Amino acid sequence: MANPKNKEELLATMADGYAKLCDQIAKMSDNEKMASFDFTADPKKCGVRWQYDRCLRDLLIHLHEWQVLMCEFVQNIRDGHPRDYLPDEYRRNYHEMDKMLVEKHQDTPLDEAKRLLQQTHDEMLSLADSFNEEELFTKGYYKNTYTTSMAAYFLSVTTSPYGQAAKLLKTHQKNCKK
Repeated sequence: MANPKNKEELLATMADGYAKLCDQIAKMSDNEKMASFDFTADPKKCGVRWQYDRCLRDLLIHLHEWQVLMCEFVQNIRDGHPRDYLPDEYRRNYHEMDKMLVEKHQDTPLDEAKRLLQQTHDEMLSLADSFNEEELFTKGYYKNTYTTSMAAYFLSVTTSPYGQAAKLLKTHQKNCKK
């Protein structure tokens, strides 16, 4: 799907990306859902963004936590306290933040990780819907979005990582069958 040009397309793209991720998860056996990831045969398949995700639960929590950051980002804008999307301590090395976010949830069960992601995905849809077209698609409309648009932020925590995660899970399934 091409980059969305209006709010309706943005919401549809976000929903479609989540549906595709859920469809990929539904195709996995219980063993595949619980198995640890092993991308040692082709580490390029994993990518840096996902290096701390050791299983499906970690991957879902990773997505959830980035969406929590997006909720905070929007809330700060609305409260009149615009801050950058990433916390100051992680701006230069967000992979450390990824590691911390995943480690914080090592006791979270898979079903809870699914529920948390569903919850924040729904919040992303609701938040995106609460903006008007100009707010969503005007680059730099908000001071702390700099030279990008709010819509691009929403895509960067939903559709884009959903697609990457689904591909990662396909590779994981293939690896489990070997």
